[in-house]
Amino acid sequence: MRLTGVALIAATSLLLGACSSGGDTTADAAPTGPVDLSAVTLKVGDQKAISIEVLLRAAGQLENLPYKLEFSTFTAGLPLVEAASAGGIDLAQTGNTPVIFGAASKANIKIVGALEATGRGDAILVGKDSAARSVADLKGKKVAVFKGSSAHANLLLQLQKSGLTTRDIEVVFLTPADGYASLTKGDVDAWATWDPYTAIAEKDSGARVIATADQAANGYNFWAASADAIADPGKAAAIEDFFTRYAAATTWSQANLDEWSTKYAELTSISPEASRTTWTRSIKQPIPLTDKVIASEQEIADAFTAAGDIPGTVDFAAAVDKRFD
Repeated sequence: MRLTGVALIAATSLLLGACSSGGDTTADAAPTGPVDLSAVTLKVGDQKAISIEVLLRAAGQLENLPYKLEFSTFTAGLPLVEAASAGGIDLAQTGNTPVIFGAASKANIKIVGALEATGRGDAILVGKDSAARSVADLKGKKVAVFKGSSAHANLLLQLQKSGLTTRDIEVVFLTPADGYASLTKGDVDAWATWDPYTAIAEKDSGARVIATADQAANGYNFWAASADAIADPGKAAAIEDFFTRYAAATTWSQANLDEWSTKYAELTSISPEASRTTWTRSIKQPIPLTDKVIASEQEIADAFTAAGDIPGTVDFAAAVDKRFD
């Protein structure tokens, strides 16, 4: 039986992970010598609402794997970073903010890859009957967001752009399920979130977007790896192969948008309309970990430090490992 978008949001929240750095940006030496990939199990953290596994399977990239691949599902990026730091998973894809919070907490991770999307799916939404037309209209209002998510950065930077701070609103930290429910019931005045939740709220409840991340933040996503995993030659080799497969799957999804959005809707039980909207604007394209990317992340980290949301200062570049570029 098909679930609604609301059901997907609720289901993903039940899957919150319970797992709970240094170095420079110089590329470390790649593993040398023979590696028996058949003895390797690569543990990849996933988000049900984004579903790397669904993409790889739809693109045929899970066939003939030379190593074992295990996926585990989480609600959002920050729990993925925590799980990678604790060694519960080897690799995860997150938005632009969880890796910053990870670096701030001295998590045992390295940022080993970057991706770019339009940023239009990362948005601040209000209810369809709301009088708010801009971020400035949120002064004195309740705004829901998942702490440490890309939506958190988008909210912070949008407020700054409007001449406000988080002290000018009432920030309510909620999971995607609770954020959606609170917006639709009127318990909060706005909700900062990301696709496909943005698309679900737009299509299923008529929520209205008043700001998107492409107007204030960056559209970057990142691969975070356990520092222990990339120190293991077998797992490092498996990660290299995995990145090649992911890039091929992304290329396939761009060339086959109709097939991919239909397949995603079927496998995640959201509406075809929400799926099509999501993948029209939120396909994540692998890119190099350039100085520009690192500098953009440093700006976001500095904004969180200035707001008092993370302890001390963060040297984002120190958490980057370019060996997989």
